[in-house]
Amino acid sequence: RQWWRVLTHHDCMLFATTLLTIRTPLRAPPVRMQLNNMIRTLMGGGGGNGGGGGMAVSAERLEDAAPSWEALAAKLDTASTDDERAFRQDLESGRAARACSLASQRLFDLPDGEAPRLTLFRDTAAWCPYCEKVWLVLEEKRVPYEVKKVNMNCYGDKPAWFWAIQPSGGIPVAKLDGQVIRESNDIIMAVEEAFPDRPLLPQGDPRVRPLLSLERELFSAWFRWLTSSASEGAQRANFEALLRRVDGELAASGGPYFLGADLSLVDCMFAPFLERMAASLPYYKALTLRRNDGWPRIEQWFLAMESRPSYRHVQSDFYTHVHDLPPQIGRCQSVPEAEEFAAEIDGSDGSWSLPLPEDDGSLLQPLQGLGAGADAARREAAERLLHNHEAIGRFAARGLSAPGFPPVAAELSDPNAAPAEEALPVVDALLRHTTHALLDGEGDAGAVALSPDTLSGGIEPRAAAASLGYLRDRISVPRDMSYPAARQLRAHLNGVIEGVGAKAAAAAAAAS
Repeated sequence: RQWWRVLTHHDCMLFATTLLTIRTPLRAPPVRMQLNNMIRTLMGGGGGNGGGGGMAVSAERLEDAAPSWEALAAKLDTASTDDERAFRQDLESGRAARACSLASQRLFDLPDGEAPRLTLFRDTAAWCPYCEKVWLVLEEKRVPYEVKKVNMNCYGDKPAWFWAIQPSGGIPVAKLDGQVIRESNDIIMAVEEAFPDRPLLPQGDPRVRPLLSLERELFSAWFRWLTSSASEGAQRANFEALLRRVDGELAASGGPYFLGADLSLVDCMFAPFLERMAASLPYYKALTLRRNDGWPRIEQWFLAMESRPSYRHVQSDFYTHVHDLPPQIGRCQSVPEAEEFAAEIDGSDGSWSLPLPEDDGSLLQPLQGLGAGADAARREAAERLLHNHEAIGRFAARGLSAPGFPPVAAELSDPNAAPAEEALPVVDALLRHTTHALLDGEGDAGAVALSPDTLSGGIEPRAAAASLGYLRDRISVPRDMSYPAARQLRAHLNGVIEGVGAKAAAAAAAAS
């Protein structure tokens, strides 16, 4: 057990603390879309990042033409599958078929009336890699557990009750049979011992220790390279050599997993950081991990992981990771060759515009292994808006208000901002138009839902850009929804912004 801790010990406090004196990412989130010249400079977030912050918006001129929330709910219900209609009930019961960031409990096969023996304390935004590996282990072993969420230091304060059980403030923490366990790897080992069914750590397998050492070696090389511009070529060569070793280990095992045909604890240890490497390295260093012929077994491993309901619904997306890493680890250093990749991940190259391209093998972040078609992804995004539209409207209206104070380390987190109350009817109409377009799809009906003739009148383009842009830039995977759904929602928010701009331009032309 001691060698296990030495080789793999780390938690989110260790990951985040030492470099947080550097608060700002090197590459700020850019303008997201290609729009007409009249409103192009008005795109981007408001609130804590400028954009539309402090903009005066009145609902007096609003000519509300958006369908009601009740009509949209009926439309979603008609289009949904039986499983989709049961989503909230299954979530509440704790017996949903798959993992979900929104769940407060996961009961699996626990008899009715029994309480889970384990409580997992993890981060609210689902950014923490050490929480993710514990989360993945619990899902794979089908261990019943309850979830309590606390903020990471970089985007909010922790409550007093959490400091009482974890004096360091680090996450994750678990309480198992009343015992508090404060380190991620200690949690995993305690779970493996307390729940021997579905074992993930093969006894006596000589490959485990070297593979865990390799994971730490890969992590260290990635971390040093990502946060430094020194010896760029040498660091890249070193990291690529390590990737070849990882790929070779997967080939030697026969795959698709590190120990062969079955997932093990080794895969759970590799998963959080291979995921973050796949997101961050193209964005900052112009190096792709996914769909790279240089390490084909790593791609096969990703596809095998994404085929599992556990990992597929715990996994984040590239956009979330490239913006959640700098607040946790400090400034990430870019190379000029990465700009094209960064533009695709951020959507500034038009990749967040409708119609969205199908995944023909060319998307930087693959969709093919996720088992979600475009229609299902749009329904998921629409459901999230419908279920919590009032709170989402208030959140988006922060983009029209002054920055929150004090700010926090995470640039796109603005917990102290207040919504522009007078703008709420306008934002609500914009969100209803977005939901309508999601439910009508990308065909002719969807085009009509976003056409200037269909959209509400009396909305300033810059108000739409600031409020919907604020929301769009802060959609987080898996906290809010899956990657396919987030991709659809970001594009449809942009579609509404663009349609409002076109309507205003047409009105100005007619008036002149």
